[in-house]
Amino acid sequence: MHEQNTQSSFDFASRTMHPKSSRFGKETLFFAILPDPDTRQTYLETQDSLQREHDALLSPLPPERLHVSLYGVASAEHIRDDVIFAACRAASAIDACRFDLSFDHVATFRTSSRNAIVLSGNGGRELLRQLHVRIGIEMHAIGCEPRVRTDFQPHATLFYTDHTIARTALAAPVVMPVREFVLLHKRPGEPAYEHVARWPLSERG
Repeated sequence: MHEQNTQSSFDFASRTMHPKSSRFGKETLFFAILPDPDTRQTYLETQDSLQREHDALLSPLPPERLHVSLYGVASAEHIRDDVIFAACRAASAIDACRFDLSFDHVATFRTSSRNAIVLSGNGGRELLRQLHVRIGIEMHAIGCEPRVRTDFQPHATLFYTDHTIARTALAAPVVMPVREFVLLHKRPGEPAYEHVARWPLSERG
């Protein structure tokens, strides 16, 4: 059972916690799914293949930063310790089962800064979305502004680029086991994310 009066302990209702300006150049805190070794190897092979096919794709995402975004917690010049504590507290209340994600094509996600070339697909999408929504519910329960997205689409970014590529079906789907989720802290200028904590998912059916 959640405590009913937690906002006095965590002052997260303020909109300054989630500034609307660009996240680039700022710290970000987010939940994510990380690939297992086999899936990571497939990602790297896909990156290599795309680079051979598209000369413009010269900046692949480093292996240590490959992930599937799950839920954005905060973006700010500095992420406060109490924000990290609140995210961990919310995640600890999650009880969800293991599942698999399946990506069957490569696509371009257009953004206001640089485009993202991603692996995408709908296999496991609803289960990942349920986990995304559940985190938002738990964050709201402890006084945080929920950041649930109605356009949530599972994807794994392979490149950031100014260019685009046409949607391309993969020869075989990339299946990614989801056995846990993690909280990652990204700081500008650092090549890797800090792994703050991780939470296993249940084996029960």
